[in-house]
Amino acid sequence: MATQVSKSTDLALANGDEVTVRPLVIGRLRAFMEAWEKFGEAKDDNDGFTVFVNCAGIALEDNFKDDFPEPRANAAERKKGEFLNPGYKSYLENALDLDTIYLVLDVAGGIKLNDPKLMENLAAAQLGQSST
Repeated sequence: MATQVSKSTDLALANGDEVTVRPLVIGRLRAFMEAWEKFGEAKDDNDGFTVFVNCAGIALEDNFKDDFPEPRANAAERKKGEFLNPGYKSYLENALDLDTIYLVLDVAGGIKLNDPKLMENLAAAQLGQSST
C-alpha cells in the first residue's frame, strides 16, 4: 500500500457547500503563488481580500469543476490582478469567510496567515513599499 505524504482537509463553507482542500500540485501552486504576489501591491483591505479570494479560488477549483468549468481568468485579466472568472469569484465571495480562507491558504499553499511573525513581515513590507 502506498504511503500518503500530504493530508487533505474536508470543510464546510459558509454557504453549507462541502469541499476538500489538499496541498497543491506544482502547476497549481505556481498559479497560486502568482496570485499571492499581488498581496505586496495591496493598497487597502479590499485589495487584500481580492488576493485572498483569488488564492482560495485557485486552491478550491477542483471542487467546483462541474459548476465552473473555466474558473480562472485569461492572461490579460491576470495582468490586472484578476485571477478568477467573475461568476466563480462572486460565488466564492458569498461562500468564504476569513477563517475558512486562512485554513485553505494554509493547507493548500502553506501560507499561515494567523502566524503573527508573517503578519509583522507583511506589514513591514507594505510600509516599506508605501514610503518609496
